[in-house]
Amino acid sequence: MKKGILACAIVSVVLGGPLSFSRQDDIFTQESSLTGRVSPADASEIIWVIGGKDSLKTWAVSGIFSLKVKPGNYKLLVDAKPPYKDVLLDNLEIKLNQALDIGEIILQQ
Repeated sequence: MKKGILACAIVSVVLGGPLSFSRQDDIFTQESSLTGRVSPADASEIIWVIGGKDSLKTWAVSGIFSLKVKPGNYKLLVDAKPPYKDVLLDNLEIKLNQALDIGEIILQQ
C-alpha cells in the first residue's frame, strides 16, 4: 500500500499534478537569462558570468550565447582568442523573469 501511494506521489510531482510542491521563489521556476552576441563570431574562447561568489561559463555558438541565471548583479567576461582582447562588462542587473539581451560585443585586436 505504501509503495502504491509513494508511486502516485512521485508521478504526481513529476507531472505537476495536485500533489506537487513548489515555491514561487524556487530557482527552477525562474526564467531569468542573459544573452548576447560576440563579433567576430569565432573570436571568443569562453564567456564567464560572475555574480558574487558564483560563476557560470558558456561558449558562443556562431557568435551567440545564452545562459539561465538567478536574478542579481553580474559581470560578464569574454575570454577572447588572440589577437583579440578580452572584454569585461560590469553592473549587469538581471531581474526575476527578465531576459537581458546585452546585444553585440565587438572584440578589438
